[in-house]
Amino acid sequence: MTPLQLIIKREYLQDVCNRSFWIGTFVLPVLILGFGFFIGFMAKDSDTLNGFASMGQHQPDDLSMIQLFGLLSAMFLIIFLMVYGAMIFNKVKAEKTNRIMEMLASTVSGRTMMLGKVISVALTGFTQMLVWLLLIVTGMVVIITALGASDLLHFLFDPKLWTGLLLMLIYFIGGYLLFGSLYAMVGAMTDKDNENQGYITILTFMLMASFYISSYAIDNPDSALTFWSSFIPLTSPSIGAMTAISGIMPWWQVIISILILYATAWGCVILSGKIYTSAMLLNGTKFSPRDILVFLRAK
Repeated sequence: MTPLQLIIKREYLQDVCNRSFWIGTFVLPVLILGFGFFIGFMAKDSDTLNGFASMGQHQPDDLSMIQLFGLLSAMFLIIFLMVYGAMIFNKVKAEKTNRIMEMLASTVSGRTMMLGKVISVALTGFTQMLVWLLLIVTGMVVIITALGASDLLHFLFDPKLWTGLLLMLIYFIGGYLLFGSLYAMVGAMTDKDNENQGYITILTFMLMASFYISSYAIDNPDSALTFWSSFIPLTSPSIGAMTAISGIMPWWQVIISILILYATAWGCVILSGKIYTSAMLLNGTKFSPRDILVFLRAK
């Protein structure tokens, strides 16, 4: 096995065999549902949500469901990126604090270590999502069998739903590669004294900005902010996914948005790998933007 495969296997097994992983797997959906009910309560004055009941003959009901699904998908993507990004950050920071990186650096490159963390956390996340998917499918089967919910059954077989799930997965992978590499980079720059932790505040702010923009975009699909946020890589994982799933954005724009996201994510992986390699062995150092530029110029 290659060093990258060994790192991925070790990190993945360490995560899924941890008791906190399974506790989080079953607790997080409860928190997300509570968050969804809170958003629904706070957004009761939203033009879109209030308009669902009055659409009637103007638009078919399944379009309303798809719009709501697009909004929820954007919010869930933001939550997932924050949760899994924080996992990467904490894992990298712990290894740097415990000086494990110093031993690994003698045999493995910094970029390989970073990719190992990012990919292993991604596999851990997909394992959680698989468990959640099984729970959701089981719950829906029980509801349909017990209540005969024909509307729900019709929605489950709607091709727009499965197209939306595919788009959600594509945007999630691109957004995860982008933000995962950034979280790993910030983790390598942070030590036990929490130097340089201000950079993670910037990442959190970017994700929170995406959250508020998505709430605005669903009510204002034709605005310039919605249009450009669907193409900017730092916001497109959520805004692009929402506009694509909701049918707001035509397919040629969806393809361009995805290509820009993945090209930026790949470039970010390369640049973050350079910073990760240069910063992982430096402790107690406060990195300025000029230092980061020096790291980027390093071979």
